[in-house]
Amino acid sequence: MSSYTPFPSTSSRDEEENEWWLRRELSLIENLLREEGELDRDTIGERLGCKYWGPLRFRHALKEGVKRGVFEKRGRNRYAIASDSFKT
Repeated sequence: MSSYTPFPSTSSRDEEENEWWLRRELSLIENLLREEGELDRDTIGERLGCKYWGPLRFRHALKEGVKRGVFEKRGRNRYAIASDSFKT
């Protein structure tokens, strides 16, 4: 039995493309934090032009970056490179 949904279905190709874009966004945030140090959410968004990324992409990238250990949240709306990500 099928059910109707107003949302288009996703394919594995869509998932691969979304993952590619997410990795790119995480890399941009990570590089900025490595160069500038700890920054607040608004500054990160402004410097990277995140308002052009698409709806909720910036918020998702920040959450996913913390989840994956790329960077960490410090205090209210502040982010920095994760302590254990300085692997040489």
